[in-house]
Amino acid sequence: MNSERKRREVHPVIYYTLVIVGAFLVGILIFNYIIMPGLVGRGDVTIVPGLEGLSLALAEEKCSDGGLELVVVGERHSDDVPQGYIIEQDPEPEEKLKEGRVIRVVVSAGRRMEFVPELRNKSLRQAELLLESSGLRKGRIVRIFSPIDGQNNIISTFPPAGESVPHGSRVDILICMRGEPRKYYMPNLIGMDLPFVRDRLARLGFQIGRVVSRRVSDKFPNTILDQHPEPGSCIEEGETIELVVSTVE
Repeated sequence: MNSERKRREVHPVIYYTLVIVGAFLVGILIFNYIIMPGLVGRGDVTIVPGLEGLSLALAEEKCSDGGLELVVVGERHSDDVPQGYIIEQDPEPEEKLKEGRVIRVVVSAGRRMEFVPELRNKSLRQAELLLESSGLRKGRIVRIFSPIDGQNNIISTFPPAGESVPHGSRVDILICMRGEPRKYYMPNLIGMDLPFVRDRLARLGFQIGRVVSRRVSDKFPNTILDQHPEPGSCIEEGETIELVVSTVE
């Protein structure tokens, strides 16, 4: 009687365990062979290739090999990526797609170029505004002096007006100053910061003609170590100044 009762108690446990295991296995089979193929198109999936940095022709070839379609959705200027090469893509590389799906890319339009505006017969302030509105920057300013009365006007630029240059380029200016150049005593610039000195000298009509870097370990970068002309020398407005500055590289 006892052994028969134990068999009756065990049988339901084994039965329900087998039912649960069987249901789990059937669920896996249904998911793998019915549901998943329906989601991914019967298993026809491909891995999205990495296209950034490739030419458009090579990117189209790689997509075609994987059964994908490449669509250009835009262009963007870039200083780093050559014209006609891929800047970005969507979807990202390594994603899984059904064959025939689209990969959208943005292609480089190359460096953004600007035309140098006509600055002749303009004042220096007018030139600064024109350059800024053109996406360019003021470069070196060279002054020559004329005894003839009149206004101080720009007589030429480099690059010249109408030339196409990369966005943000500097344009050097040659300006004719009317009257005699003012005379100054050369200040002592040693120990001062180069950007600060450059701005102050430009405001006084001087141009830093050459900057030499010297590696030193006990100075901040761009600290002026030496200068020419020497402190106390008599210099005229428009003269160029040479400096030696510190570097840690």
